Amino acid sequence: MRRRDEAPDAVGGPAAARRRRDDRNRGPAPPPEQRRLRIAIAAFLSVVLAGFVGYQVIEGAGPLDALYMTVITITTVGYREVIELTTAGKLLTIVLIVAGVGSASYTALTAAEFVVEGHLRHFIERRRMHREIEDLDRHVIVCGFGRVGRHLALQLAREGDPFVVVDDDDEKIEDIVELNYPYIRGDATEEHVLEEAGLYRARAVVASVNSDADNVLVTLTAKGLSPETVVIARAKSEENEGKLRRAGADRVIAPSTIGGRRIAQILTRPAVADFLDGIGGGGVDYTLEEVPVREGDGLAGRSLKDAAIRERFGCSVLALRHAGEERLDTHPVATSLLEPGDVLVVMGSEDDVTAMRRSFTRR
Repeated sequence: MRRRDEAPDAVGGPAAARRRRDDRNRGPAPPPEQRRLRIAIAAFLSVVLAGFVGYQVIEGAGPLDALYMTVITITTVGYREVIELTTAGKLLTIVLIVAGVGSASYTALTAAEFVVEGHLRHFIERRRMHREIEDLDRHVIVCGFGRVGRHLALQLAREGDPFVVVDDDDEKIEDIVELNYPYIRGDATEEHVLEEAGLYRARAVVASVNSDADNVLVTLTAKGLSPETVVIARAKSEENEGKLRRAGADRVIAPSTIGGRRIAQILTRPAVADFLDGIGGGGVDYTLEEVPVREGDGLAGRSLKDAAIRERFGCSVLALRHAGEERLDTHPVATSLLEPGDVLVVMGSEDDVTAMRRSFTRR
């Protein structure tokens, strides 16, 4: 796996990294239809400004008279002139009529297209969602609202974890709106869409769009913009798992592989399968939870024996991950010292786990 300190070089070196930082400071780019409308309005206002300044410089008109002459010239309403025009002033008027009518027509047509094609509704929709997403931090970006993305969003909503869904399919967007999930309408392979979804504040991106090829693009785009963000990619084909890892995915999930293992487990170890189903489905009064050890809480600096988690709360410590390590210690000894950044995997009833959290942590 590529080391994180190598990520900027892998996507273009220091110069590319600087460009990404500049892009980050500028924020997400507006969509194409919005850019066209902005250009049209800017062109029209430039013509107005040219006439406003031109009449003052050429004819010595006051600001109000210059603005009046500019407006009646561009709109071709035919009101009388309020200043005596010289030859240069008449030439300016001709230019203003041609440029003004052209820019005004282009602006009107662009604005009409913006409204008629639904871009205005999408723009208002984007603005509302943008304000909501701006408040998200350490959230998950779910790219694709298919079967995997839908179940993931449902589980995140149940857990109360912040997330935003990215999809460009109208039917799926309707489902997302009905479920009242925060979302971005757009192609998750495009940089500005991920930026609009709050990529630089996100703790993870899940690439679960329609094809493995698109998931590779989502992974490359996310890692190229924000190498530190965790990317979890869904692979439809086992053959593409390696490609997704090479693209930068931190984890690759193949539902078909997991499904096959799950069926085999049900057939060969049904009791274990029922136990795991109970934990995952909420059908029993026990759960698996992560308990992070933070600086200043009741776990930091203590051993498992001193914490007496099972004796005090009835929760079992199944595993311990020390800070900076990927491997889980599935047989933690009683003398294991807990330090900030460590993570405990515990099992117990929801009430017992909640009581333990309140006693030891600041969550």
